[in-house]
Amino acid sequence: MIRTNKTEDGPVPSKNAAIFSLAVVIAAICALAANRLWHQDISVTHENRLMENTQVFFLMLATAMHFVQTVRQPTSFITVRQCHMVLGMLCLSIMVREVDIDRLGPQQGWETTETLIRLAGGAVWIWLLTQIFGNRLALWRYKADILWTATSVQTGLGVMFYIASWFFDKSIVDLPGERSQLWEETLQISATVFLFTAALRPLYLKTD
Repeated sequence: MIRTNKTEDGPVPSKNAAIFSLAVVIAAICALAANRLWHQDISVTHENRLMENTQVFFLMLATAMHFVQTVRQPTSFITVRQCHMVLGMLCLSIMVREVDIDRLGPQQGWETTETLIRLAGGAVWIWLLTQIFGNRLALWRYKADILWTATSVQTGLGVMFYIASWFFDKSIVDLPGERSQLWEETLQISATVFLFTAALRPLYLKTD
């Protein structure tokens, strides 16, 4: 018997297209706004400033939405729940990496806080990986279905934006320093927008 966690009415492809279009529009607006603001104050690209804070905002939303999707899934759909947990932890891990916690206040106290947060995140990853290992056969069986869901594809696009930003971060693309940083942060904002919008729909999966 084929089961699916699809519970919403209406054609899924049209909803996927709408969510993808939303991601493109938000990313475009953010890019245009960032370019305009940068011409007024180049410090918007600096650490813990406007552009990085925007990335953190979208990553917070993405993390929250993935965990909401996890809770909404029936307990019998453990594979779908685990996929959303992994994606939620991915977004959370990127967010922790983006925030320079040790620069938020007195050096020693915030360094300790950052270390504790990273250790807690590592512990959660270890727990999650043990759960995944226990369900590895089902995950492997449905790997193609999982990877080609709209949620996974849009998440993959977000990751690709992050990879593209690396070329500017490492000055592989020959641009003046400040403009290279603008491109890096703009691409990373686009990445976080796609990660967030990917979490707006559940990962639909058919299982036996």
